[in-house]
Amino acid sequence: MSGRLFRLFRLHTVPRRVQALTAVVLLAIFVLFTVTGVALLDARAALRAIGHDEGPMVVATNDVYLALSDMDAQVTNVLLTGAEDEWLCDVDMDGGPSCARSLPRYFYDIRREDAQRAALQAARLAEDDPVRLRTVQSVLDGLHLYDQRVQAAMERGRAADHAFGRLPEDAAAEYRAATKIMTEDLLPKANNLTLAGAADVEASYGDPLSRMKSGRIWVLVLGLTVLVALAGLQVYLAKRFRRVISLFLVAAALGTTALTAAAASLLATEADYVQMAKEDGFDPVLRLSRTRATGKSLNADRIRALLDPADADRYDQTYFEKSQAMLYIREARDLESYYAMLDARVARYGGDPHPVSFGGYYGVEATEAAGRGQQAPVDTLLTRYRAYQQNDRRVRELARAGKLEDAARTHVDPRWHFLSHPAFRQHDAVLDARVVRHQLVVDRMVRDGEGALAPWAWLLPASALVIGALVVGGVWPRLVEYR
Repeated sequence: MSGRLFRLFRLHTVPRRVQALTAVVLLAIFVLFTVTGVALLDARAALRAIGHDEGPMVVATNDVYLALSDMDAQVTNVLLTGAEDEWLCDVDMDGGPSCARSLPRYFYDIRREDAQRAALQAARLAEDDPVRLRTVQSVLDGLHLYDQRVQAAMERGRAADHAFGRLPEDAAAEYRAATKIMTEDLLPKANNLTLAGAADVEASYGDPLSRMKSGRIWVLVLGLTVLVALAGLQVYLAKRFRRVISLFLVAAALGTTALTAAAASLLATEADYVQMAKEDGFDPVLRLSRTRATGKSLNADRIRALLDPADADRYDQTYFEKSQAMLYIREARDLESYYAMLDARVARYGGDPHPVSFGGYYGVEATEAAGRGQQAPVDTLLTRYRAYQQNDRRVRELARAGKLEDAARTHVDPRWHFLSHPAFRQHDAVLDARVVRHQLVVDRMVRDGEGALAPWAWLLPASALVIGALVVGGVWPRLVEYR
């Protein structure tokens, strides 16, 4: 059988055998560099997904949620303080201001533009997904309806000239309708966009990362295969032509060894870059951004019960559920038990190295920080959250005592009523700082990973050609001897 194969491929002559061995070596080199190139493309795809495509789309959709929550908070504070007149301030026909428009109205308009811009960015990044495009369009349409209801609530409130913290019934009805649009339509849709995008990031990140890791193993195996093939070719030439060594083949072997080691090392480094960008950067950015957006919505829920007493129980339950989403305490059954248990949980985390005794967004953040021995920043964040909840407890106590104006004033900043209480703003500022810090990790890892990959766009094919040329250069003089 082997004799037939030799005759079929004419391997019974020395030149044919040398050519066959050379072809095997060149094929092995081709496969090696093809597999390496595919693995490097997977690394580039994973970095691009996190840093340029799906990752930014998810951040953009979460920015929609954050901007919408901030808009709702501005509306709530204005109706709470009775400052509708400055909100409704318009521009006269001559182009000059007919009154002084309030800062909350400016903030509202800015955040509305932010929400629209983030929604359009999400639409551009999801241009091939008709379902998400329809959702984005629905959010933009719902935003227009929300504006109309807010305008009506402001006009009703101004007409009644109501007291601090006491909204007239007709204004409360319009505010209730606006709140329904925001909480039951806009925010859930924005959240669904974020969740769908996060699932895409997982797929776009996980599959290439898995292929990168297996590709690294294949690179090492194929590199060894090329070296074995080169050694076989060298041994055959040495025995047949009585020459000890071919410098060209030695150079090809050294080049293969160097490139295999460099490629395997690069793939390991790229896997680290990708994992750090995802796990130490993108995941915390998304988690903390959602926490921040939930906190803004939570802050508005706290005071809705004063503005709309008819739905006070629903608003209180929503507040409790969102608090549990941020920092989950399994034993808590209502807000009062939550307040009491929160103090103990936060105090224990600050001074106890034992496992974290709470869940939710903050539970994940605290567990990861404890694992890295970086509890201090999270302890500061939890302390701010506890202070915010303590202020909420005070607001509710005053409201239950019938001191509605005092409750409303406790909710806002003592000096600037258009701002939320300092405890909330401090908590929000710490969250924002941590989001920025983790986003820098994403940006740095993606930049470094792509920078390390850049030279390989030309280095890999050039190396394949050089090593192939060295192999041919090593056997060519032997083949010429038979001419």
